[in-house]
Amino acid sequence: MKRVPLPLAPEDPNAKRWWRSLGEHAGSPEFKESLPAEFPPGAALPPEGEGRRQFLTVMGASAAIATLAGCRRPEEHIMPYTRRPEEVVEGNPLYFATTFPFQGTAYGLLVESHEGRPTKVEGNPQHPESLGTTTLWSQAFILDLYDPDRTNSPRNKGQTKTWAEASDFLRAEGERLKAQQGKGLVVLTESHRSPSLAAQLRALREALPQAKVVRYEPFSSDNAHEGERLAFGRPLSMSLDLAKAKTIVTLDADVLSSDGSTVRQARGFVAGRDVDKGVEPNRLYVIESHLSTTGGSADHRLRIQSRQVPAFAFALAAELGKLGVDLGAGVAAAAEPKGQGLSEKAKRFVVAIAKELAGNRGRGVVVAGRKQPAEVHAVAHLINQALDAIGEGKPVRFHAAFDEDRDGPTVLTDLAASIGKNEVETLLILGGNPVFNAPADARFAEAIGKVRTSIHLSTVIDETSEKTTWHLNRTHLLEAWGDARSVDGTQSIVQPLIAPLFDGKSELEVLEMLLGGNRSGYDMVRATALGKAADAEKGWRKALHDGVWAGSASPVEAVTPAPDAVVKALGAFKGVSMDGLEVTFRPDDHAYDGRFANNAWLQELPDPSVKQTWGNAAGLSFSTANKLGVKDGDVITVSGAGGSITIPVAIMPGQADDSISLTFGQGRRAALRVAHKVGVDTGPIRQSAGFDVASGFSAQRTGGFVQAARTQEHFSMEGRPVAREGSYEEFKKDPTFAKKEAPRPELFNLWTSPVVDQGHAWGMAIDLNACLGCSACVTACQAENNTPVVGPDGVTRSREMHWLRIDRYYDGSPDEPETISQPMLCQHCESAPCEQVCPVAATTHSPEGLNDMAYNRCIGTRYCANNCPFKVRRFNYFHYNKDHDEFRKLQFNPEVTVRSRGVMEKCTFCVQRINRAKIEAKRDGKTRVEDGKIATACQAACPTQAITFGDLNDPKSAVSERAASARGYKLLEDINVKPRITYLARIRNRNPELEGA
Repeated sequence: MKRVPLPLAPEDPNAKRWWRSLGEHAGSPEFKESLPAEFPPGAALPPEGEGRRQFLTVMGASAAIATLAGCRRPEEHIMPYTRRPEEVVEGNPLYFATTFPFQGTAYGLLVESHEGRPTKVEGNPQHPESLGTTTLWSQAFILDLYDPDRTNSPRNKGQTKTWAEASDFLRAEGERLKAQQGKGLVVLTESHRSPSLAAQLRALREALPQAKVVRYEPFSSDNAHEGERLAFGRPLSMSLDLAKAKTIVTLDADVLSSDGSTVRQARGFVAGRDVDKGVEPNRLYVIESHLSTTGGSADHRLRIQSRQVPAFAFALAAELGKLGVDLGAGVAAAAEPKGQGLSEKAKRFVVAIAKELAGNRGRGVVVAGRKQPAEVHAVAHLINQALDAIGEGKPVRFHAAFDEDRDGPTVLTDLAASIGKNEVETLLILGGNPVFNAPADARFAEAIGKVRTSIHLSTVIDETSEKTTWHLNRTHLLEAWGDARSVDGTQSIVQPLIAPLFDGKSELEVLEMLLGGNRSGYDMVRATALGKAADAEKGWRKALHDGVWAGSASPVEAVTPAPDAVVKALGAFKGVSMDGLEVTFRPDDHAYDGRFANNAWLQELPDPSVKQTWGNAAGLSFSTANKLGVKDGDVITVSGAGGSITIPVAIMPGQADDSISLTFGQGRRAALRVAHKVGVDTGPIRQSAGFDVASGFSAQRTGGFVQAARTQEHFSMEGRPVAREGSYEEFKKDPTFAKKEAPRPELFNLWTSPVVDQGHAWGMAIDLNACLGCSACVTACQAENNTPVVGPDGVTRSREMHWLRIDRYYDGSPDEPETISQPMLCQHCESAPCEQVCPVAATTHSPEGLNDMAYNRCIGTRYCANNCPFKVRRFNYFHYNKDHDEFRKLQFNPEVTVRSRGVMEKCTFCVQRINRAKIEAKRDGKTRVEDGKIATACQAACPTQAITFGDLNDPKSAVSERAASARGYKLLEDINVKPRITYLARIRNRNPELEGA
């Protein structure tokens, strides 16, 4: 189907030239040729051969899961979060508070349950880590509850066993080990912050004093804790309040996405940039190799190899010393010789940042990233201490560490060495997948085969379970009792919403069996928690209801710097070798460390950089790709660290030269329906000595090519100025700068649209100054609206079904771009082009201004999609849910129609939530829905509250106030479609001394 490009207003010669892909930036013939076509060739053709079968396995599951899951509620008493009648009213969801431990902290959640089926996750507003919102990981983890590959029983050497048999074995093994005081037993856990699990492990050490307990995390915090030990003499737990910072410097730290308490940090960062409230915006400097979410939000970003970041940090410390900032005896002098070898541009950044930090005492903060050595963390801490940025009411606070256990790669190399010395007879692995994600030099898969008895607790038969003698099926987080402490020490409870679908057990229960006890998970968590309040029972019930123990946060610790230890460490610091190419490893955008690889929602979610789905790639800068003679999709061999991998190339804007960005977590070898043969396992070149950043690598082109499933060039806006930004100086001179456009021809209105001046008029405002492009909103929309996945073949054919997408625009050269993210969804236009061309009136305007879809009317002409200038309508080519209704309906939201083949679908502003609120208002005798009673799925999920929804006819509503912002503008006003969504332009706070850097 062809479409005629709309006439554009004359170009503004001073306007930014935004681009979304290298093809668009270069104006390649292929890109220009693709523009007139609504969909690429073959978009309407069905998948062929293995592709179709693979698609079915992505979405399919046995009907047995449906039989097991119906109305399975735990026997223990759990407390609904909201006030509901004690009896369950069919059709009315219940909400329960629980906790999602992840990334070294714990996020409080509210989980929606329909007749005993968990279907949707929201943030708990009473929890300090979630603040009522979520991340994309916490939105998506609910799908793993209904993973078709979950095992339904224990297995011993591949043979199915009952839990009675497994329990008998564990108890007998525990008795045998007691006779030898636990000698030969090693318990390997994931990194955790659970007081109940810690208590169980203490009990194990007391009963079996010669047993060893070790902990391992593929993306460890060891460097950070060792940096705290160097700087202050002990490991601590750091929390950031970026709302109190005016100058923020991140050293390879993705503080808005993956490092630390990301929701709280992002919320604070955005609060410090609310120019509509008269706030002078903070300034963010990002020093990094890969363009991260934080880098995309930077006011100034320096692309630099990760192995050069230590030199930058030490040069910054030395420069601050010259400006009179006292870092402690000899620290600045010791740092200066270690800060050599920087480029002139990097030196310019050092001077400008140091000057600004010195002038912002008490309001400047430097944050080192997880990948950086302990010495960099220590120097950052001393800088913050010298700048008076640490303490109560300051940007940086320290709390007591949960424990002092290490969880880095050396844990597994040491364990493998112990196994090789025949020191381990019984290995109990509680969660995780060390055979897959251990450092390559640990050779853990070989080591585990030498253990007499190995036991693995996991939800699926993964790479580790394939190697152990026993596999124990584990409960999902929504099926088990537990607890967790967040970074600041706040304690919350993990409570189940559904009885275990396959009678799985948690790590608490497995340890209880080994110790010969009979307590349930509920008993153990309750026993741990009852001492937290004077009125224990009342406190327990309140904590279940609220999802958090009020007042349980740890006090802020006073810290005393130890500059002598840091000086000594700097003297011995050798840094990372500068030989060859650099390789960095980061969590995969779809699979994290592999734990989410079987999650179809996440696999189909475009990554923030190049919008890749279903796989990973080697990220190269434009200049490095030219040096190697490769382009997007070319397959290269990356060699080093005693191994090699073959992987396709993705040219990533903003990537440092001579640095290869690799993600870890894809390329799973286990027989998993979704993850099998998706992506490349980068583990073979990830060794303990270069677990995060490594040197000495080379790359050669193989001649192969892989067509990646990317959405980068899908639904192009053809250069129209849809994302707008300006500097803070521009904003101060003219707050309405975003409304200014180039001269355009006089408009003639050929269509009279209805005016909604009574009742509700629903609308939305999206603040680009707050949007990080994190995609939590996209996943939330998918979970709420029963949006299917289409698989890699479908994405390649431009058939992805997301109702909401995140467009990332670049300005400048591919190597040194500035970026901006823009959520794009149905604009609910008052003069909607889609409504004017539908031959059967399937898409119509509601009395409240919604652009509605009547699915049973739609005959699939796709005229509406052709006429939509925003490209936000999705055509359901196939009945994606037909072959697996019994499984998929377990997670489906019963308030949203499950669409069939041949209909058009799109954002509805979550009309089901609107109608529910209207019914409740009418029930309560109110004539209007109160402002704030409705939150769309995307709005509720957004960690920075960039999205506001409400009634535009209420002048006091939050959305009316946001829409009236001086920064507000509507999209494509020159074609008179009158969107209901107002965007607020982004503001950059530039340092004049770095203009042109």
